[in-house]
Amino acid sequence: MAVSQKQIAERVGVSIALVSRVLSGRAREVGIAEATIARVLAAAEEMGYVPSAAALTLKGKSSRTMGVVVYDFRDPFFGTVIEQLQGLAHGQGYSLVLAGFKGRHPEESDLAPLHKHAIDGLIILGSADRSEWLEGFSGMPVARIGHGAPDECSVRIAVDEADAARQLVDHLRSRGCGACAYVGEPLFAHALRFRALEQAAAGLGLSVERRTPASPDLAEGDAALVCATDTIAMEMLRLLHDAGRTRPVTGFDDIPSAARFIPPITTVRQPVEEMAKQAFRAVAEGAGPREVLLRGWLVARGST
Repeated sequence: MAVSQKQIAERVGVSIALVSRVLSGRAREVGIAEATIARVLAAAEEMGYVPSAAALTLKGKSSRTMGVVVYDFRDPFFGTVIEQLQGLAHGQGYSLVLAGFKGRHPEESDLAPLHKHAIDGLIILGSADRSEWLEGFSGMPVARIGHGAPDECSVRIAVDEADAARQLVDHLRSRGCGACAYVGEPLFAHALRFRALEQAAAGLGLSVERRTPASPDLAEGDAALVCATDTIAMEMLRLLHDAGRTRPVTGFDDIPSAARFIPPITTVRQPVEEMAKQAFRAVAEGAGPREVLLRGWLVARGST
């Protein structure tokens, strides 16, 4: 339970007004004795007093609170990113306020917690080609872990899709694959990933067709299945197992369960720790809009 100034006043045996002046740094202006100031500060520290974000904001100070918007709480990749952000926040004396969207499209009720807590800035987890809802947070620093529109007023930190696609294509060609099917959902990030794969494959004479997880006959044929995420790769491996078939399958993200799946999944590992560090730093330092592309790396396992 949060400690109030009233509780500190009762502990020390002084008025709430006096405690307020001490904690705001104005005690000496009105002649409060040094011994009394020391007693109040000691009691506040002992009781674990933390000033409210709203009070700090009213005084023109940082609330040391960051908002984190998660586009899909069901995506295990975002859970790994949140773990990194929480560690950074804890180490630097910040708090995080989490908010999420239903179906990746925000409603006003989804954004309410972010306005309520007087956040200093915003970190977005997920890609989107349009984010009109960000207009309600103009004037504060924003970082996105993922891809966004070129004119978005944010620091966009994402994996280099073109480089990742080249690594995947080179790996599949080294395994003797002459064709592949890209399996992804109708999402902005998945479309970007497909275009990168298509361009990389064209340079090596590798044919690519685009499919969805619901496409029929995915278990048929010999083409490698290049999946937009590790989760989709797991679905495809189960599909192949049930059909008694084998085909090379790759994923993307390297979520923790990818290495433990049977067979373990060949995937592209995103630099999650570095992404989180750069996003956190961009918001804490108020960095201006730009795009930052980081290199992922291929992790070859039994699925190929």
